[in-house]
Amino acid sequence: MPISDDALDYNLDQVSILGRALYIGGWARALSPRILLDGRDLPFMTERVVRADVASFFDEPDAATWGFVLVAMLPEGRIDRTRLTVQLRIDVVLTDPARFIIAGEDYAGKALIEGFISKVHETKGSLLELGSRARSGNSYRGLFPDDIEYTGIDITSGPNVDVVGDAHSMSDVIDKRFDYIFSISVFEHLLMPWKVAIEMGKVLKPGGLAYIQSHSAYPLHDEPWDFWRFSKNAWSALFNAHTGFEVVDAQYRYPAFVVPKLIGEAGHEDVSTSMNHLVSACLVRKVGEPKVEWAANTADVYDLGYSHGER
Repeated sequence: MPISDDALDYNLDQVSILGRALYIGGWARALSPRILLDGRDLPFMTERVVRADVASFFDEPDAATWGFVLVAMLPEGRIDRTRLTVQLRIDVVLTDPARFIIAGEDYAGKALIEGFISKVHETKGSLLELGSRARSGNSYRGLFPDDIEYTGIDITSGPNVDVVGDAHSMSDVIDKRFDYIFSISVFEHLLMPWKVAIEMGKVLKPGGLAYIQSHSAYPLHDEPWDFWRFSKNAWSALFNAHTGFEVVDAQYRYPAFVVPKLIGEAGHEDVSTSMNHLVSACLVRKVGEPKVEWAANTADVYDLGYSHGER
């Protein structure tokens, strides 16, 4: 819970920006705060809040009163977080305060992708990236060794694309099998992701591993080709014995809150205080050939001529 071994008397839980409002929450045994942007003080308000979780951690009568919230108005909504400094008291000065926040699931999610990348580095082999086009020059190719057998497939030609084709029918344009499949921020744009799971089983070697990352909660983007959001529990609906897979692990990353634009709407009162995550990911292993088929042609259902260009 605390952010250091030698200072068991403070912690940050949240550093968020909504519009231009900077919100910092946490707890501290003693508090005399300042908020600085580029070394200059920002006006802010302080509110002490009751923290039952802190009281259960410390056997001290006043521990429940250690909670706090700091709120300041920023001159702009988007800032480099390293420009921020939070001083909880004269001996506790935190530059880039967000880096001090401990999020267990964030660590687990980071370990999941790092473990997959390390596995590829150790064993080399062949890797297929789904949605590989380097939009705006951004590519994940550099995560992997230069000497692996790498193939990038995308619905649209462009930088880092070796094969142009629809992931829903990738076995029609790919005639080999891979040791690994990798995909980031693609599955939310797939009209029928279950069909893609079946296709993955057709182009992955027995025992092969796939790392798939998408969103649990995220603003709509690249519409009208934004279709899905995935909790970490949803991956087993796509990757199971019927499609020829088992889920090795599934994790979240980047804790977040969903904030309604209008307050007081029925049933939405507690949305902004309930935890969500921006990213959900899974590591899956091929355990057999697909037992099911989905013959529907996606082009008959929806225009998947993804025209979004460079951003």
